[in-house]
Amino acid sequence: MCILVHAVKRQPQELPLEGRISNALVEVGPSITLASLSEVLAFAVGSFISMPACRVFSMFAALAVLLDFLLQVTAFVALIVFDISRAEDNRVDCFPCLKVPSSSVESVEVVGNRRSPGLLARYMEEVHARVLSLCGVKVVVIAVFTTFALASIALCTRIEPGLEQQIALPQDSYLQGYFNDVSEYLRIGPPLYFVVKDYNYRYIIIILVKMIDDLMKLKRAVDEVIFREFGEHTEYYYFYDFVLSYCF
Repeated sequence: MCILVHAVKRQPQELPLEGRISNALVEVGPSITLASLSEVLAFAVGSFISMPACRVFSMFAALAVLLDFLLQVTAFVALIVFDISRAEDNRVDCFPCLKVPSSSVESVEVVGNRRSPGLLARYMEEVHARVLSLCGVKVVVIAVFTTFALASIALCTRIEPGLEQQIALPQDSYLQGYFNDVSEYLRIGPPLYFVVKDYNYRYIIIILVKMIDDLMKLKRAVDEVIFREFGEHTEYYYFYDFVLSYCF
């Protein structure tokens, strides 16, 4: 949207309003179209993921970007026409029913049938671009970003997979203490989830019963080892039994 508005402001003021809007669309329309299309396709690829949450998010994001593009090239263009007409008629933006006298808006400079560039445009042209064009600055910029790229490649293997529950929850959530304790004292690996599709309830129940039976056999085997090793130390055995009450 900002690109389109800026393109309209760069058009010669001697042209009619419709001509300026048309030239602006010709100038930045292809870029907006290609950028929006690439974003839509990128999110659309995510809709093929089997994970339901990611698939739904990708579908909604692709639809949102597509609708945003359609609104930009239709409704937003119409709103730009109304806003420029309001400004040329010297009407207040928030209160278009009020008209400002012409003497108070004559300070707007027009250079070569174009509006004079704003403060940010002058900074980019007179300061930022000139500094970046210096040879020493070019070397420093390339060196800094090359260093960041190499450091990112070297450290990417240290990123732990998954998302910590403490990050997903609000800081004042009552579950923060619980997840902190689990992370500190009972960290045994990531949680196990079953994602099934078109399943048979009876078959799943049979599998779950078999899994529970195998886990109970494992518990009995571990109980024998723990009791044999720490049977004389009752405090260890009580602690072990307390922990197992949460696991089984």
